Order: sequence, then C-alpha cells, then structure tokens
Amino acid sequence: MTSPTVIDGVRRALTPHAPFSSMRDEDLDIVARRVELGYLAQGERVVGPEDGVPARCWIVRQGVVEGRRPDAPRDAPATVLTEGEIFPVGALLAARPVVATYRAAGDVFLWSLAREDFDELVRRSEPFRDFCRRRLGALLDLSNQALQASYAQQATQWRSMAAPLGEVIRRPPVTVPPQSTLREVFDTMERERVGSVIVGDAQGIFTRQDVIGRVTLPGVPLEAPIASVMTSPVVSLDAAATVADAMLLMAERTIRHVPVRRDGAVVGVVTERDLFVMQRQTLRGIGEAIAAARTDAALARTADDIRAWSSTLVAQGVAAAFVTRLISRLNDQLTQRAIGLRAAEHGVAMEGACWIALGSEGREEQTIATDQDNGLVLADGVDAASRERMRAFAGSVNATLDACGYPLCRGGIMAGNALWCLPASEWRALFDGWIERGDPEGLLAASIFFDFRPLAGDAAPVAALRAHVTARAAATPRFLKQMSDNARRNAPPAVWTGRLIDTLFAHREAEVDLKLHGTVPFVDGARLLALAHRVPATGTADRLRALAQSGALRAAEAHAWIDAFEFLQSLRLRVQHRRIAGVEGVEGVEGANLLDSRTLSDLDRRILKEAFRQARLLQQRLVVDYPG
Repeated sequence: MTSPTVIDGVRRALTPHAPFSSMRDEDLDIVARRVELGYLAQGERVVGPEDGVPARCWIVRQGVVEGRRPDAPRDAPATVLTEGEIFPVGALLAARPVVATYRAAGDVFLWSLAREDFDELVRRSEPFRDFCRRRLGALLDLSNQALQASYAQQATQWRSMAAPLGEVIRRPPVTVPPQSTLREVFDTMERERVGSVIVGDAQGIFTRQDVIGRVTLPGVPLEAPIASVMTSPVVSLDAAATVADAMLLMAERTIRHVPVRRDGAVVGVVTERDLFVMQRQTLRGIGEAIAAARTDAALARTADDIRAWSSTLVAQGVAAAFVTRLISRLNDQLTQRAIGLRAAEHGVAMEGACWIALGSEGREEQTIATDQDNGLVLADGVDAASRERMRAFAGSVNATLDACGYPLCRGGIMAGNALWCLPASEWRALFDGWIERGDPEGLLAASIFFDFRPLAGDAAPVAALRAHVTARAAATPRFLKQMSDNARRNAPPAVWTGRLIDTLFAHREAEVDLKLHGTVPFVDGARLLALAHRVPATGTADRLRALAQSGALRAAEAHAWIDAFEFLQSLRLRVQHRRIAGVEGVEGVEGANLLDSRTLSDLDRRILKEAFRQARLLQQRLVVDYPG
C-alpha cells in the first residue's frame, strides 16, 4: 500500500502542471495513489508504434522524453516532453498505436498509469477530459486565466489611490469670462465636449449637473451672465494631491468635478468618471475622439488612447487575434482621419486613388510597437504635376502618423516615397517583376507588399491588383519555390527544451525574438500557401482558415497553427505593454519583440515550446510541398 507521505509528494509534484492544477482533490488522488515511478537511461525506449494500443500513459517526473516518427525526415522536429507532461494522450483516446517512438533523452524518471485508470479519469474529471481532447487549446485557456489575474493586479496597482492628480488630468481646463451669457457658455461646452467650465480666474465653476437646478427650473434666461449661476468659491486640490484625496473630497462635498491647481493656477479638472473608471476607454469613445480631432496633437492623444485601451483588453484576456485586429481597425480610422486633414490642406481628392496598408497593417495584425508600411495607388494616366502633388500630400500624412507614435519606415516603404506612389499599371508591373525574377529584392518585397489591402479612397483598382497578383503568383511555381526557401530561413530556435533552458543557456541564448523566430514563420508560410492556392485573404489566421475550408490543409493542422500563432502574438503584446509601462526600459520599436524566456511561467514556457514545434511543422510542410 502506498504511504500517505508518498501520495502527498506525488500530489505536490503534479499540482503545478496542467491539467492536474485544475482537477478536484478526489480525482487527483486517483493519480497520486495509482501511479508507478520508473527510471530510463539515455536512449531507452518508452513506447512505439509496434507496441499496439498503449497499455499505460506516462507523466514526466524529471528529465526529457523525445518522440520521433519513424517515417519523418531526419530534420523533422521531435516532440519534446518535459516535467509534468502526459503522453500518449491521442493514442489512448483513440485506442490506437502511437505514431512516434518515444525515448529518454538523458536520465528520465516517469510515472506510469494503467489505461483503465486513464479512462476512469477521462470519464469523471472534466478538466482532465478537456485537456486530453483539446491540449493546446486547454493550455491556452489556462494561460489566459493566469494572464487576466496578473494584469488585473497590475491595473489595480497602476490605478493606485496614491497616484497624484497631476497624472490623471487629460486636458487643460475650459474657461469662460464671468460676463459670458448662458447661451455662449452652453455653446462652448457643446463644442469642446466638456461637462464643466471654469469661470474667470477660478472665481467659480459651472457643470452640466447645474443646468436643471440652477437654470431650467428657476427659469433663468439664456442671456443671463454665467456669474449669476456659477458655484463659488471653487473647491480645488493641488496637482500633488492624490486620487484618494479627490475621492474623499467628492464624497464629503457631494460633487463630481474637482479643479486641479499647480502653482496656484487651475491646470485641469478631474471628474468622478475619471477617478472611478480610469483606463476604461471605450471603442466608441476612441472612435469619436478620432473623428473630432482637428490637429496632430489631438490625433496623437487618440493614438495614446489606442495603446492604453489595448492594454486593458489584454488584461481582460481578450484573444490576441481580436486585440491586434481592433488595434489595426482603430489605426485605420486614425490614418483615414490624417488623410482627410492633410488632403484638405493640400487641395487633393482621393477619387481614382487609394491609400493601401502593407505589412502587419495590411494583415490587420498590428501590435503596439509598429512602424509605417503604406503606399498610394494613383489613377492611370495621371500627369506629372498631379503625381508630385499626391506624393507631397502622402508625405505630410506620413509625418502626421510619425507624430502620433507610428515611426517612419526605416526602409522608406511609405506613400510619401515616390517609389511607392504610383499609378495602378506601374504597381502591377512591379509585382510582375518581383514574381518573374524571384530575386532577393522580390522575396523581400513579398514579405511586405503582398499583404496589401485598401484603406482609403477608391478600392476598385486595388481589388483588381489583388486578383492579378494572386493569379500571377499561383501560376509561377518557380517563384513559389523561392518563397518557400526564403520562408524557411527564419526558423524557430533549433534547440528549445523548455525548463532545461534555465540551466543550459545564458541570458542571451534564453532571449527569443518572438517576431523573427516566432510569428514570422507562420506569416510567411500562410502567405505562400495562400498564394499557391489562390486565397485572396491577407490575415495569417484568415489565410489558414480559408486553406482548411478549401481542403488544402487538414482542419486540425490549421487550427493548431492558428492557436500557436495567436499565442505568440499574445506574448508579443504582453512584452510590448510591459516595456511601454517602463518595466524593461526599452524605448521605441527596437527590441520590442525580445522575450527572456526564463521569465515565463512553467505553463507559458510549455505552450511556447509547443508553438515553436508547430512552427517547425509548418516549415516542414513547405519542404514537402516544395522539395529540392
């Protein structure tokens, strides 16, 4: 009989790992009481296809187990299993032999559990059953739950009661002379979209809440001076006072607006809403602010709101695909507003012309740290003078976006560059040249320009260009083969064995570029397969889903790649938000995708390892489809 001490030790060792971390005590006891511990030396075999339906499942207690398919190419990725991982789940659920041979990669200790016990756990434990059936999806669910808790704690700290009011102010106060009529004041409040005005040199304050009690019910005429109905004297606080001070003052005086002073002068007004709903910006609110913006400074404030709001979404556990798409949509609105403002200044019209988004914006996969990639498609037959006027206009839009925190593209891939401000026929000739030559310039262009989509103006020429490029690429096998070769150059880390990275590698080796070696393999692979199968979509996940729907990919294969890609995108967002908050002290876009993998939880490290394996499987698919 197993001793209580041993049972307790097994429980404590299993609890940090999924799915055991979510299981009921009585179900976890089944595992703890019935597992048997065994040892294997380097290279010893655990189970293989020739063994038939496995008689047991195994849980890695210590060490590493590798699974390799007998028929896989020599450079095909192995399945790497580390502490806490359970296998072979798929074979046990389907009552079939395993498809890979599992061996010890060094000294390994394994718990084993009889198939009957495994089946009993699947029947009675929902977390265990869900994990076995969905594995990567179940791990992602657990990761999102942990992420929500982490970000919720950070958000609470950020909104600390000790935060100074000077950091809460969003704009200067709106002031009116004491002799202003009520009609004039109401017009000012409506135009400036504010709920209060400061009267004179802070002799008084008037708010929307005062309208009914002080104006409407007493029947005060609209030509009366504001001084006759304002609240005076003004109850204010210094900018160094805290959020807690303002909340106490509002509760004590039953007020909703508190003017904030710095060196005696009123520098802003904080409201009850500011304090109790800080950072809960809404999609509609940001959209309205973008539409109302009339200056670069106003647009820049909305760009800050987009970044802050996206952080809130990440904190709520919203899927990375949804967050990046919404960031892109809001950035679209901001860009469209910038185009409208600059077009009016330059006296140009977008009839027959179209502003196109490229790269991550074209795929609607923008994260927080992103520069500009855009172009301008002009009408065929445009004269030289008009062409130059459009280029100058586009350059001013690029400058506006730069002022909003979207840096100028270092490679000059922007509509303000004469190279990328072209009539539709010249764009078509460019794509034809890249596809025909397949040289390094063309392959680099494919990674940016082939993801184009219309953003503002006449979309018809861009739709025609998309149809032309898709058909031309699909009909050029040599170019697809060259794209495949190029796509495999940015591979995931060759050796990444999860927990062992802590001891085997130094900080530099533990640092992972989540874009170059994480998301890029999925982006490049999905783009190539979409072009090859004439899929017009530009987003990575959209391309993979469309390929699965057309039968070009197996559904399970596509879903695993989408899950892995979106997890990597989620990690990128988390890293970038921490750096924006100053945690890691990284400025601008440089280094915005670098993750020290040793800072990850065991759960996220486990998912990251699986995501890298899926990236290698996608690249292996390209080898099979485009050999030689």
